[in-house]
Formats: sequence, structure tokens, C-alpha cells
Amino acid sequence: MERWRQLSKPWQKGFTLIELVIVLGIMAVLGGTTLVTARGIQRRTLHNTSLAIQADLRRAQRLALIEGRRWRVNFDIENNRYFIHPLPRSFGDHAYIVYLPRGVEIEGFAPRSFLEYLPRGTPTSGFSLVLRSGSYQQQLTATVSGGRIAIWDIERLLE
Repeated sequence: MERWRQLSKPWQKGFTLIELVIVLGIMAVLGGTTLVTARGIQRRTLHNTSLAIQADLRRAQRLALIEGRRWRVNFDIENNRYFIHPLPRSFGDHAYIVYLPRGVEIEGFAPRSFLEYLPRGTPTSGFSLVLRSGSYQQQLTATVSGGRIAIWDIERLLE
């Protein structure tokens, strides 16, 4: 009887091939889901940052109209931030400093690193700003006529 028990239930050490394949399959599904989620978060963060910059540009435009003086938005590419302040600056004026979220970078701008609004609310020149997050880019464009600010998706870059 003892011998039959040993032959019918051999104790094995380790995992079977089926168990390993199932675990690897589960890990692959979870890894793929995480990757898709991370890319969606990058894209959303970039879009929300573009909307926030657009709102701040409109804020500078409104302040120029209300206060009857120039307002400028300076972009600092090295430190990933921008400043909103009146011109000429005087004692007691507030300057707003805004840092971009982690993972969003200022890729470039044209023709200058700032956008200035005249007292009538129109920009002194057209302006274009490109933001990047991971493999996604968005461009903000301000036009001279009416000071319209548009956000454009740039095609996803190939990795």
C-alpha cells in the first residue's frame, strides 16, 4: 500500500509549463494596459497644459484691455516656465510665474520667446509655441488680427 501511494502521487518541485505560460500571459496583458494608460495620460497632460497656457494668454489680453497698458508673457525654455507681467513694470505690480507640469516641455517658439499685448488687447505680432510630452506635440498660435489663440495637434511623432 505504501509503495502504491508513492507511485501515484509523486511530489514535484517547480511549476508546470502551463502555469508559467498563464502567468506570462497575465503579465503581458497588464504591461500592455499600463503602456496604453501611460500614453493616454501623457496626451491628456499635454492638452490640459495647452488649455492652461491658452487661458493665461487670454488673461494677459484681458488685463491689457482693463488696465490700458501692455502685458507680456515671457517663455523660459531652459526652466520650463513662463511669466506674465505688465509693461512698464512699477512698484506693486504683480508678476505671475507658471511652471509647466513634469513631462511637458517647451519645444520651441516663433518668432520670439514672448507674446506682448497692446492696451487695445491685440498682440504686437503673431506667435507660435510648440509643447511636447513624450511622443506628442501641440502648437499654440496667436494671430495679430483679433488676438485669437488656437491649439493645434501636431501629428504623433514616430518613436
